[in-house]
Amino acid sequence: MTSFRLCNGALLGAVACLLAAPLPSLAADPHGYQAAQVAGIEASWLTPPPRPNLDFAASVLPARASVLAALDYAALSQIADMSRRPIQMATGSNLSEISSNWVAATFYVGAARLARVTQNREVLRFLSAVADHYNYSLRGARAERTLLNADDVAIGDLYQELYARRGQQGVIMPLQQRLDFMLPHLNRAQETETLVWWWCDALFMAPPVLARHSNLSGDLKYLRAMDKEWRRTAARLWVEQDRLFLRDERFKNQDHFGAGGKPVYWARGNGWVMGGLARTLEAMPASFEGRAFYVDIFRKMASRVIELQQPDGLWRSDMNDPKSFPEPETSGSGFFVYALAWGINQGLLDRQVYQPAVTRGWAALNRQVLPNGLVGAAQKTGDRPVPTEAGDVGPYATGAYLLAGLEVMDLHGPAQALPKPAVPRDDEATISATTPTPPPPKTIVGDAEKARREQEMRATRALAYDPAKLAAPARSSK
Repeated sequence: MTSFRLCNGALLGAVACLLAAPLPSLAADPHGYQAAQVAGIEASWLTPPPRPNLDFAASVLPARASVLAALDYAALSQIADMSRRPIQMATGSNLSEISSNWVAATFYVGAARLARVTQNREVLRFLSAVADHYNYSLRGARAERTLLNADDVAIGDLYQELYARRGQQGVIMPLQQRLDFMLPHLNRAQETETLVWWWCDALFMAPPVLARHSNLSGDLKYLRAMDKEWRRTAARLWVEQDRLFLRDERFKNQDHFGAGGKPVYWARGNGWVMGGLARTLEAMPASFEGRAFYVDIFRKMASRVIELQQPDGLWRSDMNDPKSFPEPETSGSGFFVYALAWGINQGLLDRQVYQPAVTRGWAALNRQVLPNGLVGAAQKTGDRPVPTEAGDVGPYATGAYLLAGLEVMDLHGPAQALPKPAVPRDDEATISATTPTPPPPKTIVGDAEKARREQEMRATRALAYDPAKLAAPARSSK
C-alpha cells in the first residue's frame, strides 16, 4: 500500500503532513490484515514454513518424511492464522480464532498428536499457551444443561494430553470436576425422552475424553458412564441397514430428507462418529465388556464409507445423494481417511481392502490445501450438508487433516494392538522448552527495574510453600 498525499485545497494541505507517513504495509500479510501485538503470541508463530511438495500419488503410500513435512506446514499455517487474529472474550461463535470451543478444539486434538512426533516444538508451545490462557477450563458454566454440552468438553483432550506428558495436577483438575458432574446424568437409571448426546457430532467431542480419563485416572467409572450414553445415542441415530448415523432424530422425518427424497447421511457427522470411535477405542481396555459393540459399528461404518468414496478420492457432503452437493468436501473426508488408516494400523481393517482408499483420500485432501496452508473445501459449521466452496476453511478441517496424515505415516509399520500405550512423560528440559514464559508487566522498564523484578521473583519462589518439595503433609488432628 502506498502512502497518501493530499495536495488540493488549503485546509487539506494543512493536514497533508499528517498523512504523508506510509500506512502500515499489508503486502507481506497474505491474509490482508496486521497481526495485533498480543501478549503471549510469539513472533515465531506468525510465519509458517515454506510450502513443501503436496503432490502425493493416489496409488502409492507416501514416505513418512514427506507426510510429516505436510503436517508441519498445515499445523503451523493454522497456528499462524489463529495467532494473527485478536483473541475474543466470547468464544462460542468463534470460527477462526484461538478459542476454547469445539471449532478450535478439534484442531488442538490433531495438533497435540502431531506434537508427539514433530521436531518443531512450536506446536507444543502454542498448545501450552492456549491451555494456559483458558486456565485449563471449559465453557458452559451458566446452566446445568450447558455443563453437559459435549462440544464444550472437546478441549478436554488438550488438557489430558498436557497432563499425560507433564503430570501437573492443576492441568486436569477443572476437567475432572466437569466429568464428575456429568457422571450421574450419563448413569441415570430412567430412560428419558431427550438425550445428553442427542446429535452424532457429540460422539467425537465427549466420549473420547471420558474414555481417556478412565485411562489416566485408573478409574473405569468414566468409561462405563460413557458406554451407557453412547449406546442410547446409537439406539436412536444408528441405521443398521445403511451402516451410517443420522445427524439427529429430526433427520428420520421426510421433511428432513434430501432433495432426492432419500435420508440425509451427512459426511462430517459420520466423520465425527468414526473419528470419535477411533479415539475412544484407543483408550478402552481390551478387556472392557462392551468393546466388541464399538468395534462392530466401526467395521460396519468403514465398509460403507469406502463404497461411497468418489472418484476424486473425497466424499460428498450428502453421502446418500452425492449429486445434490457435488463439490469436494474435506472436513468429513479428513475424518474418514483418519479412521480408515487408524483401523488398518490397529488391525481392525484389512490393509489390502482399505489402504487404496486411504492413499486416494490422502492425495485428494492435499489437492485442497490452499496457498496460505489452510485446508480448503471445508464445509462451514452447521448441522447438515450445504454448498461448499474451495476457499472455505475451518480449524476443524485442519485437525482432521493432521489426524489423517499421522495415521498415513504409521501405515509404514505393522499393526499395533489396542489400547494404545500411554504417552511418555516429558523430561524437565522438554517441559521448560515447550512452556512459554508469561511476559513481565509493562512497567518493568530499564536494567534496575528488571533486576528488582528478578529479585522479587526469587523471593517469591523461596518464601512460598511448595508441596512438590515436601512429603505428603500430615493431617491436623483438629
